[in-house]
Amino acid sequence: MDKTPIFRWSGEYFGFIHNNYLFDSNGNYLGWIEEDGSVWDKDGSYLGELVEGNYILRKSNKIEPIPKVSRIPPIPPIPPIPEINRIGKIPKIGWEDALDKFKDNT
Repeated sequence: MDKTPIFRWSGEYFGFIHNNYLFDSNGNYLGWIEEDGSVWDKDGSYLGELVEGNYILRKSNKIEPIPKVSRIPPIPPIPPIPEINRIGKIPKIGWEDALDKFKDNT
C-alpha cells in the first residue's frame, strides 16, 4: 500500500500514513486512523480527524470521544523521501492543527 504524506496545516511536511497507521517523517509510530477518518494517538487518546486526505485537524469546541484501547505498534516501514513543504492554508475557524501536539518531536 502507498504511503500518504501528512502535512501540518501551515504547510510543513510532518510524516505519512501507511496501512492506516500514522508515522512521523522518521518512521516513528504515532497512532492510527479509523475507517471514519478519526485519528487516534498511540496511547489511545483522540487526536483529530483526517481532513482533505493530508492533514489532521481537531475541532477546538468538540467534546473528545472516550479513549480507545491502544493498538500493538506496527513494524515501522522505511520512511519515504520527505515531501516538499506546501503553502500553508488559511486557518479554519473552530479548528486547530492536531499535529501541534508533536511540535517538539519533529
